[in-house]
Amino acid sequence: MPDAIARTASQSTVDVFDLLPQALMVCDRRGRIVAANARLRQIVAPGGTADGMAMTCCSVFGCAHPDGPLSGSCLTAVTLDTGQSVRELRLQIPFARSSRYLVTAAPLNGDSSHVVYELRPASCSAPVGSLLRIRTLGGLRVEGPEGPLSGEWLEQRPGQLLRFLVCERHRVAPADAIAEALLPHACHAAVSNVRYLVHTLRTRLEPARSRRGASSFVLSRRGGYILERAHVWIDADHFERWVDEGMAALGAGDCARAADRLRRAIALYTGDFLADEPYAEWALAERDRLHAVAARALRALADLHVDDPAVAIGYLERLAEVDPLDDDVQRDLLTTWLRLGRKSRAARHYQSFRVRLMREFGERPNFELSHLAAAGSSRERA
Repeated sequence: MPDAIARTASQSTVDVFDLLPQALMVCDRRGRIVAANARLRQIVAPGGTADGMAMTCCSVFGCAHPDGPLSGSCLTAVTLDTGQSVRELRLQIPFARSSRYLVTAAPLNGDSSHVVYELRPASCSAPVGSLLRIRTLGGLRVEGPEGPLSGEWLEQRPGQLLRFLVCERHRVAPADAIAEALLPHACHAAVSNVRYLVHTLRTRLEPARSRRGASSFVLSRRGGYILERAHVWIDADHFERWVDEGMAALGAGDCARAADRLRRAIALYTGDFLADEPYAEWALAERDRLHAVAARALRALADLHVDDPAVAIGYLERLAEVDPLDDDVQRDLLTTWLRLGRKSRAARHYQSFRVRLMREFGERPNFELSHLAAAGSSRERA
């Protein structure tokens, strides 16, 4: 009898899930749709199936595509990585009858293996926690739900606060730490000034937010502030994630996947982290760290194409810009230029490198260009 009751209860749960008027689906860690009710199937798979491995959250939302609405960020991965719910994100589903939907996502039962989604049609006037895109590599560029954000505020204190919060994005930034970094002469009024600065930044990022409405992007936490990671897309995070995926694939022997992920990462790395704040001490550590990540990715890409010097040279040239004083990097670049027959280019670059090294360290390169050329000739004869 207990088994029969359990089976009846289980079947009732399935029936209720399928008959609910809200569109619901559940995805596993890889983004595969493992359950979808009738309303969801009507929206995303008319005439098809949304269950099992036939579809993923990325195929529904287009989120994993670099040019998609989430610029390459998988919504399932974001939700599970942050452990936080994503509240009413406005997304466009191209093949759905009503293309704009409010999407809510949350870890199922608070675990880190499944995400439950709810989709509701979005009205044009519905207030939503839309995605804020922050590009930091090469300098700060910000895009809100309605398009790019610009103005003098980006170069003033509100813009500096946004940069500081991006640097501290993995933890809560205490108000006194913000004051020390951005308002060093504010003295006893520092915390009050920080609160006003946060208010100004929120207004710039969300001009349509009501006066007492909660911010979707800048949250108050335990006497400090933090960016709402579920609603804020940051290029540096996705750059690093793709490098990690690429290096993991390389370690597993999947060279095609490694090259794909590393190319995506390097496409995002258009310059140093917050290059428009070159003297801010609070940005130095993160800039140096991401600089090293970029060098690792470029080296891996060059090694992956070692048998195709015409492709490898592009990655080596960028690597030489990232590490302009590294002997090994410059040697590999010069060797590849010589393999391609570009002797004049190699000679000019060698002279420039020798002068730079002597000026900075009073040293000469630990190799001679003539030795590289001779070694290349010997390999060709062999």
